[in-house]
Amino acid sequence: MSAKSEEDLEQHTEETSDRREIYLREGRSLSVEHAGSDDLVEIRSASGQVEVRIRLTEEGPVLQMESARLQLKASEVVEIESKRVEIRATETVQLASDNEIKVEAEGEVRVNGKMIYLN
Repeated sequence: MSAKSEEDLEQHTEETSDRREIYLREGRSLSVEHAGSDDLVEIRSASGQVEVRIRLTEEGPVLQMESARLQLKASEVVEIESKRVEIRATETVQLASDNEIKVEAEGEVRVNGKMIYLN
């Protein structure tokens, strides 16, 4: 980092008791603070809305994002592993593949809908 960049960064950093804030381009800000027993890292928009929040808890990190769009892209694999996975949409959920789609369960598989079309 150049001396000029370091100087700019220092001038745009605020520190209060347990909160540090760095002002980014486009009006965004990055803050780090203690929140009870957790540590909190946030990126806020110029209007103050939380865009990304990482809460570091005793159980592990919790990631929260609020945006108009979320895109995940990987050249190989995207894996999600959890006790439970929930996906909710207020309009449409679409699954598509250029190859196979497999659904496997050791328990029951339920499909509920007003009308169910197969082929």
